[in-house]
Amino acid sequence: MSQLLDLLQEGRLRERGQALFYRVLAGEAEMAGDQAAAERLNELLADEQHHVSRLTARILELGGTPLQPEVSPDVPDLAGWEPVARSREEGEVAWYEAAVGSVGDAATRAVLEEILESERHHREELSGKWMSASPTHPEEPA
Repeated sequence: MSQLLDLLQEGRLRERGQALFYRVLAGEAEMAGDQAAAERLNELLADEQHHVSRLTARILELGGTPLQPEVSPDVPDLAGWEPVARSREEGEVAWYEAAVGSVGDAATRAVLEEILESERHHREELSGKWMSASPTHPEEPA
């Protein structure tokens, strides 16, 4: 159980970093009056926050306590955000692919697979709104 909680904690910290990354950029886009970029970045932010929530919930379901360390990602200038974001999203996809392959717990794997699908969309389109409002939970064995 400890390894599973450690994996979820790491994923949650990664997602907190992603959320902060997009939050800073969305604020910059709003200040610059770039509504199109602000909308895309806020949608990405919303998905990343949803990922944090899903991972937090799973940690709590397994009896863990979410870690709260400070996260400070490097954030590029607004003009150069897309290549940096795509690279970060490629890293997220790789991490989730490895994580999904290492988890035997069906409920946790379902959460990770749903997030992985969203991260793949982020990587390909650099836009958000890929997370379902209602989480899916496979039946857990009795």
